[in-house]
Amino acid sequence: MPARRVAVAQTKVVILSKYGDRNQFLSRVNPSAQIPFARVPEKAVTGDYPTLMDINGAYGKDFDVEWLVVQVNDMATFTGARNLSEYQQEQLARTIAVEYPGLKITELLLFFHRFKTGRYGRFYGSVDPMVVTTALRDFIRERDGLRDAVSGTEAEQWQQWAEVKALPMVDAIRDELGLTAEQIYVGDVNGYQRKVRLSTDSREVFQQLTTPDTAQKAATIARQHLGEDIRLVVWLNIGGGDGLIITE
Repeated sequence: MPARRVAVAQTKVVILSKYGDRNQFLSRVNPSAQIPFARVPEKAVTGDYPTLMDINGAYGKDFDVEWLVVQVNDMATFTGARNLSEYQQEQLARTIAVEYPGLKITELLLFFHRFKTGRYGRFYGSVDPMVVTTALRDFIRERDGLRDAVSGTEAEQWQQWAEVKALPMVDAIRDELGLTAEQIYVGDVNGYQRKVRLSTDSREVFQQLTTPDTAQKAATIARQHLGEDIRLVVWLNIGGGDGLIITE
């Protein structure tokens, strides 16, 4: 089975388990769901939520359009856009689905809420569909800026975490195994997946560290310093190639 089909199947299982069948999805992710994400926009942008493409994979072709039509209709009703016919609403939904399949449903919930607040202009009973698509481009620029700001904050937080937790851990592993600072060091810290990569430039040291007994010692030290209450994987690698999970 091709890798892409496997990925879609896994996504479908997750979405169905979280949101239920298509009718349950439409009921749960209705326009009223815009408010919680408007209050915490960072969650809408950085949270783990399905994209338009994902919900199509879970519920079938054009489900993204079906869901978007509900959002567009709510927007039209709220703004008093009596000029938007059912045909225009469907075509607007289809245009968004075709042009932005990678947008998360939560990002679109946030967009429609912001549109309704007049963030992208005030419309006196008449909304041109192109005004909506133009506003969506403005929103995406806002989204990118918000994502960068969150990423910068997270990077700073994880750098601090590395200095407090990961570096002392490496020192302890060096002491336990009789290594020097040049033989083993922190390659990088991945905060999103909570991974710490330990690196060495010496294949001899790498082979020593990856023997079952030594790896277990390193794993024990890692748990003592990093805690078992977080999802943690420590990798050991040499030259960016070989690797071994030593604790999980």
